[in-house]
Amino acid sequence: MTPNWVDLIQNPQELKTLYPTSPPLHAVTLRSVHLNRYGHALTLRIDLPEFPPDPPVEWREAGFDRFQCQLRFVAVEHLEMADWNPPVTADLRFDECGAHRIRVRVESPGLRLTFEAADAVVIGHMSAFKAGEAGADDGPHQFVGKLDSRKFSRLPNLDEKTFYERI
Repeated sequence: MTPNWVDLIQNPQELKTLYPTSPPLHAVTLRSVHLNRYGHALTLRIDLPEFPPDPPVEWREAGFDRFQCQLRFVAVEHLEMADWNPPVTADLRFDECGAHRIRVRVESPGLRLTFEAADAVVIGHMSAFKAGEAGADDGPHQFVGKLDSRKFSRLPNLDEKTFYERI
């Protein structure tokens, strides 16, 4: 049985405020895959395929049209990845594969990423932005979280450990 992905999120409050119904995970833009250097954790940075139906006024006024977030998986095992040339438009799928475990599949013509993880996913670093040329995400972002919104006005450099290694 395929679980509703939002039901796997440990901290879904902010996402549910923005999306009254679960946003789809087909045709997500996969921006990055981060393997934690300290343990069996993996973080996907994705753009959801649909912008929130009733976004905050400041997002509408800024002309934002994309919603980005990071999904963190723990107790990752059986990781396989073939091909990778980001960004990739892919389908993201979760399937139950045992007691409190899920199999995650990220598939597109240019990428195949599969792994198993605990069924406790954490979402974070949620932001809205206006897609740049060819869908780039390098422009201004407005972050949902209070700390992120104080600290960042756009995506930080890849060496910013507090952003890419923690949620």
